[in-house]
Amino acid sequence: MIPPQSARRRIIELDPVLHEPVVRDMREDERHLYYFGEAVGLLLFQPWYYCISAAGHACNAATYDFPVRLKFVSDPFDPVGFHESSAEWKGFNLPNWIQSAQELQEEGVRAIVCGCGLTGIIQKEMSAAVEIPVYTSSMLFVPEIHATVANGKRVGILTVSRDQLVGHDRALFEGCDIDDDIPIAIAGMNESKAADIWLTMTTDNFDKAEVEGAVVDTACRLVNDYPDIGALVLECTDMPQYSQAIRTRTGLPVFDAVDMVNRVHMSVKDPVEDQS
Repeated sequence: MIPPQSARRRIIELDPVLHEPVVRDMREDERHLYYFGEAVGLLLFQPWYYCISAAGHACNAATYDFPVRLKFVSDPFDPVGFHESSAEWKGFNLPNWIQSAQELQEEGVRAIVCGCGLTGIIQKEMSAAVEIPVYTSSMLFVPEIHATVANGKRVGILTVSRDQLVGHDRALFEGCDIDDDIPIAIAGMNESKAADIWLTMTTDNFDKAEVEGAVVDTACRLVNDYPDIGALVLECTDMPQYSQAIRTRTGLPVFDAVDMVNRVHMSVKDPVEDQS
């Protein structure tokens, strides 16, 4: 476990003796006085891949009607670690994620959102490392969404990989407080019939319309296999640009990572943002 470290924010003030500006550490009760319009910070993977550059992606700042602060996590994960039960921090390079989160806090954001739903695995470690709210994954909202669907219906989850989602003895479910009393059904794009199309998102052969069709078809198969699904949650931050098409085809409520960022922003934005 990495011990939490409070991020330092420093301010300039006039020294009454020297009569010149000096730098000192900010007191906690002063933090709210300094706000630069970026209420939400997004922690993102580096390196990048092709589909992120399109507005509508959860990790693209142009997707939002308000400013967000982007921070890229260097060496964010070890892909092999997602499949090895002995992997330290379950495949994530936790020290780098924590350092980046603390930097965002120091830079003045009021809440942090992570750019991959699988980071729900490290939700508890991330939230313990900073003094502002951290939302690692849209999966955090599964318990709430289940509580709202009629007659205890099932929550359908569309994810990049079912194997990764349930790996490490369902550590992500534990991190997001999803217990066995919540009925769910999972479809992973990597394990679907449309895997080859889905994976073109990382290449210059990415065709948004073709990938959208593959994602929507997979969602529809999930709903057909589990008619008691009352709502869908999209784990993957690559998926929000297809949410409306899924809603149209399935007729179900769909919650995604863009919805999460919008909701987080509403909870931490400055009242000045509402003034015209």
